Amino acid sequence: MQTNPTTVRLELLIDNKAVPTNHYFEVRDPGKRSSLVAMVANGNAAHADQAVRAAHRAYLSWRDIPVARRIELILDAAQAVEAEASALAETLVREQGMLLADTRRDVANGVETLREIAAIAEDFLKPEQHEDGESLIQIHKAPRGVVAAIVPWNAPMGLTMAKVAPALVSGNTIVVKPSPFAPLAVSRALELIARFLPDGVVNVVHGDGEIGPALTRHPLVRKISFTGGIETGKAVMAAAAESVKNIGLELGGNDPAIVLDDAAPEEIVPHLIKRIFVRSGQVCYAVKRIYVPQSMYGAFFDTLCEAVDRLQVGYGLDPRATLAPVNNHNQFRHIRGLVDSARRDGAQVLELGGRLAPETWDEGYYLRPAVIGKVAPDAPVVVGEQFGPIIPVVPYGSEDEALRMANGTEHGLGSSIWTRDVDRGQALARRIEAGLTFINSHARTRLGDRHIPFGGVKQSGIGRVRTRIGLAEYIEHHTVSLDKRTLGANHKKEDHHATQPR
Repeated sequence: MQTNPTTVRLELLIDNKAVPTNHYFEVRDPGKRSSLVAMVANGNAAHADQAVRAAHRAYLSWRDIPVARRIELILDAAQAVEAEASALAETLVREQGMLLADTRRDVANGVETLREIAAIAEDFLKPEQHEDGESLIQIHKAPRGVVAAIVPWNAPMGLTMAKVAPALVSGNTIVVKPSPFAPLAVSRALELIARFLPDGVVNVVHGDGEIGPALTRHPLVRKISFTGGIETGKAVMAAAAESVKNIGLELGGNDPAIVLDDAAPEEIVPHLIKRIFVRSGQVCYAVKRIYVPQSMYGAFFDTLCEAVDRLQVGYGLDPRATLAPVNNHNQFRHIRGLVDSARRDGAQVLELGGRLAPETWDEGYYLRPAVIGKVAPDAPVVVGEQFGPIIPVVPYGSEDEALRMANGTEHGLGSSIWTRDVDRGQALARRIEAGLTFINSHARTRLGDRHIPFGGVKQSGIGRVRTRIGLAEYIEHHTVSLDKRTLGANHKKEDHHATQPR
């Protein structure tokens, strides 16, 4: 295999120092497997312990730094990350495989998340005070301590900063375990952030299955924030139970899109395409199954297939590409297995789209997008999370039937309804079991980024990220209650206010 001349050597980051290890693992380009992108330090449980202890030492002083100063430092760090946005995005393409346009959005999302959380933190973290003639109540918002953040490969910048930003502004410190499938760009961003902060506030530990349990079971870790698959999430939850840690879990999604009979296929399909195949379908809340009225099924299916066939599959840095390879061998094999299984079961399977530079496809994890029709509503490709460029289309006879199928899985992250009747769409949306439901779209807006608490129900997760609701996941409420009746008749009311925290 070829070694790329720009191959990176990536160490652990503990206490603001680069820490080498005895073993390194490879990161190869998903679109050019012959290209060795990086050699990454493979940490172990001892490194995880070292990082947690460094974070705990830093926490004892970081928590006492005024909120306004913490915000200043994080905003300075966000500017430094933004200054390297172009290089970070290109690095993401080479390690992650996705289109350059997608990786640019991920980097921008990460920077914007740092700024959005910083903008709301000072007001949110102010103590609350309540008083009557008998008592004075102060509710302080205190940091939890060391946060362990375990992040995936599909959108590492945005998802990591959604953990880092609220953790740091609220006075916690953090140990991040990046995915071994995309550790480079996010580690570089975390290194930039760490330079602005005291030693030990931000730490990064790479590794395999040994690191996660070492972090989630560590007695000094007080909160775990995990984004990934349901089965791993269950293991994280079990480990956290041993010492009753606070947890936040953003797990898998199998988002349904319900098309109502008043929708026009030619109008909605272009929007659906963007949300089905964003990052080659490797998004937790991408559209993963579509329910269409039986009366318009044929017209919708044909319109969808025509649009999908216009996609061009190629390397992430190829400006002609509108769909990139999937990230890794397991995902490639999983998608191929779903397609083959649907075909064996008698479904209509159409693999569509153009192949750019087909002579290079054997070097990468390239898949043509697949549209699956005439498929049973309980088929594996429908009820399981595909996480790739594949979309099943299922007919329904009534809205109640569509709703029953949409709610008929243990997933409950995102969902969408497509209709010209807003009132009808809103009424149906309230009956969907999901963390969020879009109408005539399947993507957050700028307004949504500021106001949508993102997360799922059922086995799609516990807790929320972003907004004040997400920030609340990183604090403890500490109440101080004063009984004024013990102060004597000469006690002055203004003395109470002198005790308010600043």
